[in-house]
Amino acid sequence: MSNYALRIPNSLFDYAKRCAEEESVSMNQFFVMAIAEKVSALKTEAYFREHAGRADVSRAREILKRVPNVPPTSGDELDAAHAARVSTAKYPTRKKTAAASSRSKARKMR
Repeated sequence: MSNYALRIPNSLFDYAKRCAEEESVSMNQFFVMAIAEKVSALKTEAYFREHAGRADVSRAREILKRVPNVPPTSGDELDAAHAARVSTAKYPTRKKTAAASSRSKARKMR
């Protein structure tokens, strides 16, 4: 077990203290849980970023084309508002970075 001296603004400390009391845990336990949640979120983000980088979109589309076109199982239907949004949705496109956008503009000017 390690120790770490933590300097925290009074207002944040007071709020954390109230939250710990509401959760019926010690301040130490509250801070440990908060740090664990943040570490978990960062590790999850890194995991998905790594796996997304290995994705093969064309292969995924091939697989999805094999899904039979059948009505949804009872209880899985979309509500009318959601169905309307889905029917007009298009495949998302990647946004150009500022550098890519300026290169594109430079090519058009030539």
